[in-house]
Amino acid sequence: MMDLWMSVFDRMNLWAWWAIGGVILIAELLTGTTYLLWPAAAAFLTGFVAMEMLGVSWPIQWAVFALLSLGLLWVGDRWVRPAMKAGAGSGLNDRSLRMVGQRVTVVSDFVSGRGRVKYGDSEWAAETPDGTDPVAGSTLVVSAVNGVVLTISS
Repeated sequence: MMDLWMSVFDRMNLWAWWAIGGVILIAELLTGTTYLLWPAAAAFLTGFVAMEMLGVSWPIQWAVFALLSLGLLWVGDRWVRPAMKAGAGSGLNDRSLRMVGQRVTVVSDFVSGRGRVKYGDSEWAAETPDGTDPVAGSTLVVSAVNGVVLTISS
């Protein structure tokens, strides 16, 4: 049995490491944790070390794989994960957050600080924070979004 394992290890080459990396990458896709991404990358990189022309023995290949895995895990956990989490609050899929700071056009004269404005291809209910009454055709800026009512200012 030991001879079988030794013969498998002796035949570790670029394609074997890339296959290992592919299996680990599939496991990463199934879990979505990003922790398996780094050993998968380490396996792909170790494949280059295992190329036939370099003649690197399998114990050194496994040592390179282990060191690369640990190094990439540390780098990924230290810098990549926080950068990924920082982008979570970008408002990419939250239209109301993206509306703040955008220009709108008053559709009809406001009465008692309330009226309608056009943003994009839609009309929205709007109000002014100080109760002023902008006239139709004015261009204002969205300062806040409260449900379906835009708070606008000049």
